[in-house]
Amino acid sequence: MSRPNTFRVLIVPILMLSVVIMTACGGAEEQTLFNKYFMSSKMADNLTLQNIATVAFDPAKDGQMISFTIKEVGAEKSVPLVLKAGAEESRKAQAAESEFSKTKNAFQDANTAAIERVVKAEGKGQKLAGKDLEIQKQWTKWRDDAKAMAQKVSEVRKRGSEGRQVVEISILDQRNPIDVTSYDGEMTTKEVTIVGRVKPPTGETVERTFIFTMERATLKAVKDGKDQVGRWVITGRKEVGK
Repeated sequence: MSRPNTFRVLIVPILMLSVVIMTACGGAEEQTLFNKYFMSSKMADNLTLQNIATVAFDPAKDGQMISFTIKEVGAEKSVPLVLKAGAEESRKAQAAESEFSKTKNAFQDANTAAIERVVKAEGKGQKLAGKDLEIQKQWTKWRDDAKAMAQKVSEVRKRGSEGRQVVEISILDQRNPIDVTSYDGEMTTKEVTIVGRVKPPTGETVERTFIFTMERATLKAVKDGKDQVGRWVITGRKEVGK
């Protein structure tokens, strides 16, 4: 998932900002977070939004949340984090790629002239024979293996960094920054259903229902054997009926 990239700078007179009204249907932490989220969206407060969400509620596209009620807070579900294991897998893959490159480069250095003839002949669509044909077969394999290796490393990196952005936002501590890939932990997820009155960019205010996804990371034994529990982050949004 990426950070919000659709927030736009809007000049909004403070007196015209509507106060988001909340009811007691949800817990205090959900109320506080969504109050901040919708108000920051209205004010185009990107700095605040970057620290609490990875999805936008863009006034220019989605409208402004005038008031809302937290209708339901779903059960929490937790899964293990894979960042630490993913970082180790990525290091191993990069080390393997480095060794492969050394061997490939050694072959290339030992056969520079022949490889140049092969590449030139391939460019002209010419057929090769003898030693050059053998070099062509070997060089073709090296090139194919290099592509496969690069693809593998890319996939390992992607798999290993899955969820890292959310973990870093959740755990963010500017006074004591930490490498989140150095710890085991878990990611907790829950869904929050919100019914709100939304003023679209054009037209009358309408009632809309959204299901938001919230996530929070917990890192194990960060300091003095104690776990570090992060803040909740809004990471998903879908509108009911659409």
